[in-house]
Amino acid sequence: MAVLTVNIPLMDVELKQVDDFARKEEKSREEVIRKAIEFYLREKTIDELNAHGQSLGLTPEIIAEEIRRK
Repeated sequence: MAVLTVNIPLMDVELKQVDDFARKEEKSREEVIRKAIEFYLREKTIDELNAHGQSLGLTPEIIAEEIRRK
């Protein structure tokens, strides 16, 4: 696994929220940000899969049921 270091500008209030949450969860700032990115990407993938399923004529209920089965 390659590790790439990036600089992401955050507002002071955002950084404080990340730090507060990290402290409460006993995690590092980096771990909280990494988990947030993972969550965002997972949600976007689900959105894309739902859109694709709907383009095939599947209802949201059918899609949700198929996801539950997996």
